[in-house]
Amino acid sequence: MKTTNYKKYLLSTGTLLFLLCAVSVNGQIADGSVVKGSKDPVYLIEKGKAYWISGEKIFNLLGFDWKKVKKIPDSELNKIPKNWLIVKGTGNPVYLINYGTAFKVSDINTLINLGFDKSTVRAVREEKLKNIPQQPLLVKGAGAQVYLINNGKASWIQSEKIMKALSYDMKAVVRVGDESLNRFPKSQFLIRGSSQKIYLVEKDKRYWISSAELFNRLGYDWNAVLTVSDLQLEKIAEGAPVN
Repeated sequence: MKTTNYKKYLLSTGTLLFLLCAVSVNGQIADGSVVKGSKDPVYLIEKGKAYWISGEKIFNLLGFDWKKVKKIPDSELNKIPKNWLIVKGTGNPVYLINYGTAFKVSDINTLINLGFDKSTVRAVREEKLKNIPQQPLLVKGAGAQVYLINNGKASWIQSEKIMKALSYDMKAVVRVGDESLNRFPKSQFLIRGSSQKIYLVEKDKRYWISSAELFNRLGYDWNAVLTVSDLQLEKIAEGAPVN
């Protein structure tokens, strides 16, 4: 069957899928089953948890077959704890998948420190992974502060205006335990575009750090600098340089 539109497919095959059952002989949903309830979302079932497959591109990334999607009663689906879908290509980064976007986690150790189980990481084809939109990983603990996790450091994004300038969506922020968040050293939020200029972002503005010597004297970490597009950078108002 040739896949066309994710939502159209789900709606048009609802009756057929309802006839299929994704349960094992002991009444539990079998590992590896791809299921849906009466609504659109599709889930992968593994180790007693449901992993949301957030769109057609993600479904194809995982190499699943539309004809094998099975419908189960909502009452059964609602009983299954939900979890994050995490994938890995051939490189070091792993990616948390949400809302059709791959949120980059720099390495397995960072994933573990965030409280995730490395055994749930699924291997995918690198060429398909490159077709998925990617963003840095944003997390929050019990408080309101949102942090960007980049190369083992947590940088506080201090305003909603900066979030919007960088096209980050609050609904994609991952909630983690405070204990997990506290494992990460805190860093200033440092960004750069395509040029060599590095900016400190505080509240609603970016401030150019005028020299490498100053950068080092201030104790900033070169590995914590996030590269963004020039368009994103220009959406952030520029303040006076840091001298």
